Amino acid sequence: MSTPLLVTLLTFVTVGGLALFLLKTFVMPRSIIDVRLDELRRSKSEPAQEVLIDAASKESSKLAKTVASVSESLPISTQTKSQYKLKLIQAGYRNQGTLSIFFGLKVILSVGLFALLLAITLSLKYELNIALALGILGFIGGLLLPNVWLNSKLRSRQTEIFHSLPDVLDLMTVCVEAGLGLDSAIIKISEEKQFAKQVLADEFRIVSREIRAGKPRVEAMRDLGERTGVDDIKSLVALLIQTDRLGASLARSLRVHSDSLRTKRRQIAEEAAAKTSIKLIFPLAFCIFPALFVVLLGPAAIRIYDTLLAH
Repeated sequence: MSTPLLVTLLTFVTVGGLALFLLKTFVMPRSIIDVRLDELRRSKSEPAQEVLIDAASKESSKLAKTVASVSESLPISTQTKSQYKLKLIQAGYRNQGTLSIFFGLKVILSVGLFALLLAITLSLKYELNIALALGILGFIGGLLLPNVWLNSKLRSRQTEIFHSLPDVLDLMTVCVEAGLGLDSAIIKISEEKQFAKQVLADEFRIVSREIRAGKPRVEAMRDLGERTGVDDIKSLVALLIQTDRLGASLARSLRVHSDSLRTKRRQIAEEAAAKTSIKLIFPLAFCIFPALFVVLLGPAAIRIYDTLLAH
């Protein structure tokens, strides 16, 4: 690989890593208030930590406002904004202004990569057409990098919710069989230490707060399905609403649904295990077999070559 192309590639990787760092730093899944409350719970006798948290929150808010102000003048349709806002919520980013920060980062990345690659290629005395082509590639990459990151976070969060759902349903079934109502079972799930660090427990905690605030249970559960974007959560919400309306046994319905989710999870694992042999063909064919052929046939080839030269 030539030196100019290597410099261009390293520059692209560096700017992309910086963009991911900015996304993880400023588009936070938790608010500054939650972080500060956690610090206060750990140690109530350290006022210096509170000062540091306040200073960090002020600096991050200034940078976030600067990034968000870039996207305010963009001609983005309302439908596009609603789609990205829903994706950000499903990925766990509900802070106010997150959407503006996301679009601002897209603009900064695209324009920055375009200008940087164009300047590097022109400084290396490339032709103008090649420089513009690389700059356009950098512009497209800057637009796509935040989308790739957002889709990755969304898939990982939905996978975590899917795998933790059967255990949560078991606890809900036990609570219902013990005589608790559905609202009390949801509160119990959100307060259980076993699920304290799980994403699904946070979602149920939001549902319990909305119900306490006076929101109807049906709307709160439907918002849960929209907020997570997981089909199994939506089917659970439909099951709970239908069971409540028809007066069927809630514990039995939850148990059947939990068993079906475990069966689905086992089938997904079996499918992934069955695909392993197919996925191993390419590394075997391109990495292991050539080296094996060299080890096995190399000495024989050398001996045949020496024999032919001797005669």
